Amino acid sequence: MEEIRIIPKPDNISYDDIHELLLEAHKKNYKNGIVLQYTQMTGNQIKEKLGEEGQCWVAMDGDKVVGTTSVTFFQGKNWWNKGKKVAHGCFTGILNQYQGLGIMEELNQKKYDYIIEHGVDMTEGDTAETNKTVLEVFGKQGFKVVDYFAPKGSDHYSVRLVKWLNGCPYTDEYINKRCKWSER
Repeated sequence: MEEIRIIPKPDNISYDDIHELLLEAHKKNYKNGIVLQYTQMTGNQIKEKLGEEGQCWVAMDGDKVVGTTSVTFFQGKNWWNKGKKVAHGCFTGILNQYQGLGIMEELNQKKYDYIIEHGVDMTEGDTAETNKTVLEVFGKQGFKVVDYFAPKGSDHYSVRLVKWLNGCPYTDEYINKRCKWSER
């Protein structure tokens, strides 16, 4: 293994390559009955979702892509983000043999720097309610669960997690009351 480099997705790596990495990285989730919507998107759908302002990063071991994360932007419409420009973290995965090496933290730092450069102070993500690994990682990174929902066309429930980059404006009690996550 060479030194892992975190870089914006270069042109020689296609969005189909990102799709393949996500499928491989989430094999364990599939075996556990967790099928994440974003992992089902084609390369063209990933590119379209990112739009003009979105960005994708890759973790490289030599010429091999071993991890990825991306960010898109949207206008908030919910109680926690109404009227604000919000960053949404997505298309995230690390190949199993590269997990636990701090790669995700490095990918996330690139993502947070990019978000701040765009004048945004809030980032969101979501995952299946049973994806304990991601929930634990997000919790350690300061994300708060703010919503519990059934994704369109899905057979499971998911949670929306938010990280305020300049500090959370709500108490945990208020957040739990609003999202009813604690009642599950």
